[in-house]
Amino acid sequence: MRDDSLEEGDYENSDSAGNNFKVVVRVRPPLPRELNGDKRFQNIFRIAEDKRITVSENLSALDDPRAEDLSSGNFSTYTFTFDHVYSEDSNQADVYNNTARDAVLSSLQGYNASIIAYGQTGTGKTYTMEGEQAPKLRGIIPRATEEIFDFIENAVSERKKFLVRASYLQIYNEVISDLLKPERTSLQIREDKRRGVFVEGLSEWVVRSPKEVSGLMQRGAMTRATANTKMNEISSRSHAVFIIIAEQLEYLDEDSSNGEDRRGQTFKVGKLNLVDLAGS
Repeated sequence: MRDDSLEEGDYENSDSAGNNFKVVVRVRPPLPRELNGDKRFQNIFRIAEDKRITVSENLSALDDPRAEDLSSGNFSTYTFTFDHVYSEDSNQADVYNNTARDAVLSSLQGYNASIIAYGQTGTGKTYTMEGEQAPKLRGIIPRATEEIFDFIENAVSERKKFLVRASYLQIYNEVISDLLKPERTSLQIREDKRRGVFVEGLSEWVVRSPKEVSGLMQRGAMTRATANTKMNEISSRSHAVFIIIAEQLEYLDEDSSNGEDRRGQTFKVGKLNLVDLAGS
């Protein structure tokens, strides 16, 4: 268990529910092929105060304090403001702890939350969401699952029970398919009062550890890879959504724990949608 694991009260007192919508941008470092290309690699951006990024066709403009206002001749300079801008030196832990973690915590409080990675093909969306096997290189999804099961390990008791389920779907050409049951395709989105918005026919798998979640992700990735072999563009032009549903049942007194009085029970369901959008 990580040393920075939170106790149950820390989750309840977090301010994650107060920040409903955030947009952040992450700049990836240049790839070897970009550094070793025929043309010398040059950055055309500047990051200010972790929230603003200036992009300019005029490299000298980036050193001008008036850069955000410069736009003349054949060169353009633009400044954008986000909730946070991660530089090329940022690491996976920074991105998770400062941006993604609040959404994970809110799902453990019974809310629905989504983390969406969007960007051009090759900009590092899948790396940010999934990462690599090395502990420091793990992405948002493995860190989120570890957070969830750490919380459960700390909070579970005779009066508090948990159930975690996971699903994995792909959207390609507006067709929804189940990556964990490939024969299930052309699935439909439905809505009802009890379940809210859901995908009819999408399989749900009970998971008991981060390792089991990782196994489902690897299984789904193999399905996507197979499709990618048969259809060259499907990987870069499809959306992938990994869904984690966390249920909590708490018995408030001994009678309710024996199933005799449902009025003494509280029930929470939170859904976390982890989305790797198609490359633009």
